[in-house]
Amino acid sequence: MTFHYSVFVYLFILFTKCVFANVCKFDVKLTQTLHNEGFHRNITYGVVFNEEDESEDWINRDCIIALDQKLPPGVYVNPDELGELRRTNKLNALPKNRVNVELPTEQSDDSSVYIIGMVSESKVYLWIPIHARYHKAVAGGGMAKNEIEPPKMYLRCPDRRLDMCGKTISPSVSFLCNGSSREQCSWKEIPFTMMTSTLVWEVPIGNLDHYYAVAFGTVLAILSGSMYLLKAIHAYKMRKLKRA
Repeated sequence: MTFHYSVFVYLFILFTKCVFANVCKFDVKLTQTLHNEGFHRNITYGVVFNEEDESEDWINRDCIIALDQKLPPGVYVNPDELGELRRTNKLNALPKNRVNVELPTEQSDDSSVYIIGMVSESKVYLWIPIHARYHKAVAGGGMAKNEIEPPKMYLRCPDRRLDMCGKTISPSVSFLCNGSSREQCSWKEIPFTMMTSTLVWEVPIGNLDHYYAVAFGTVLAILSGSMYLLKAIHAYKMRKLKRA
């Protein structure tokens, strides 16, 4: 009896491995788009799971998705802005490291931000507000290019279904469960196909050749404003004396 039971268990395990060895077929497509103009923009993400075979959506159904977006020195997220968006339930995102929003590009390093959302259907749409840092002026001015690479993608499911995928996906990593607590959760990085090119955000650089012209114009504007203000104060006092 014990022998037959052992054989049955062995065959069951072997069958399970054979069946589940190929079940984790990740057909995930990601689009990454930059919107708006100026120094304050949004990145939107469109994630589509198993578009060709909906029977495979058991892998991602009711799971939590997280994007780990790396940003170059010339681009940053505002932690206070993200905190307000979390409080109003408009967005669940948090910086991966500390961010100093006052520094220019030349004094800044790469940074990263997590964008987290729920996979309720086969399509997920996420977004994040980003801002461009100022660059130090150079002779001739011009434009600075900030390249924003594709993010890493992670899944966290309410059960251990992703453990069945074996070597299909990378080992688990731990980071914050969400932006509202410091609790750590186990995530699995999953493969995807990038459907759009690397984002390039060009921002203008000041022209040092215009330094003296700008400085002269600034001084002239300050003097003109000061003279106008003094004249207005003098006129006010004269009217007050006449009434007295």
